[in-house]
Amino acid sequence: MVQIDNEDLKQVRSEFLDTAKYRNTQNAVMKNGIKKSITNQSEINSHPFVFSIDVDSNKVLNQKQSGRCWDFSGLNFIRYHIEKDHHIKDMELSPSYVYFYDKLEKGNYFYQNIINTADRPLSDRLVNWLLTTPQQDGGDWQLLVDLIEKYGIVPIEEMPEDAVSANSQELNRMYDRKLQKDALKLRDLANSDASDEKMKSVLRQMNAENYRVLAIALGTPPEKFTYEYRDENNEYHTTGQITPLEFFKKFVDIDLGDYVELMNLPGEKYPYNTPFGVEISGNMVGGQPSRYFNVSMKDMEKTAIEQLKDDEPVWFGCDVLQEWAPQAGLLTEKVFDWDRSFGIKLGTDKTKRFEYRESLPTHAMLISGVDMRDDKPIRWKIQNSWGPKVGHKGYFIMGNDWMEQYTYETVVNKKYLTDEQLAAYEKEPVMLPYWNAMNPI
Repeated sequence: MVQIDNEDLKQVRSEFLDTAKYRNTQNAVMKNGIKKSITNQSEINSHPFVFSIDVDSNKVLNQKQSGRCWDFSGLNFIRYHIEKDHHIKDMELSPSYVYFYDKLEKGNYFYQNIINTADRPLSDRLVNWLLTTPQQDGGDWQLLVDLIEKYGIVPIEEMPEDAVSANSQELNRMYDRKLQKDALKLRDLANSDASDEKMKSVLRQMNAENYRVLAIALGTPPEKFTYEYRDENNEYHTTGQITPLEFFKKFVDIDLGDYVELMNLPGEKYPYNTPFGVEISGNMVGGQPSRYFNVSMKDMEKTAIEQLKDDEPVWFGCDVLQEWAPQAGLLTEKVFDWDRSFGIKLGTDKTKRFEYRESLPTHAMLISGVDMRDDKPIRWKIQNSWGPKVGHKGYFIMGNDWMEQYTYETVVNKKYLTDEQLAAYEKEPVMLPYWNAMNPI
């Protein structure tokens, strides 16, 4: 072990005090904060909010103090199709409705994993991982698809946002405590060779309790409702009594099964044109396992551009807090001058950052445009879910340099893949461990 030497510190201190640029940075940072002091204004000015391919400028929603970005961005993708096909303006779907059933299903999924690992000690890495966070707000594209195909969707009027969905910390803490308590009982029952009938009875009771908790916190999901609206031509429409699943099938004229989740991680450990899966990465018993098809960034950009050209936005997952200027709404590697200001360079290559957990998928948004120069993407238009006060009325600009370094997932229609890629996509996936950073749970 190497200790910090006091004599070395004297020299380091002296060198710091004798370097004018660091003293100037110190004065600015201590008064204004780090990022505000080292923002590269010329980089911001070089990215105007203009795009040669511009698909969507829909009203930006606000997930507030919750981790439901995947829910919001997925519903933004779906509502775009509803508005386009049915000529409805500024429609909103209910994130709380999807959130309710995500929480309910995650509880039951947790129970199943606890039963499956009941013979392991509490010190086991997997058991410890399960008990540390039994559930949380995060998710991914396939998780959303599973929920929608089972429960449907509803307009926001049928299940509006409330104080709990707007700030999920209290609910998550209480719900985790309940699930952890339930885990103790389930492990005891499983290790005492309780009958299947007994286990099913206990699980039914626990899930009923979970439904009650969620209904009190988020509202009761509707079984049927009537949706009335006027289209852009002011013509009146009504659905009559309809279930959430019937509403989805009636209003959404796309097959969610036609969309594939692409991944970009370079390196020998992650060969391109290879499907990957992640252990214990679902949110419901019986759901479809997540499948990530690893492609080059060139192919990821190409398929996204083709989908945008066909007038359809692109769901994507990224590490949004890396190199971004909030009020400017800019994501670019050059927005902060770390080297000149602090004398350091941050980051290594993309895969090393991922493996060392310096950077990982943390946020989902919607790509709704791109600016092309000489058939190459320069910057991308991003629809976020943090309300209209951040960025360009809620929209961000993503530089292509940032896209290549911090975007990990995109969802595109499989028709944009080559025949060879489609054949490879259907192969048995390479399974990544549950603790891999691609796991959204």
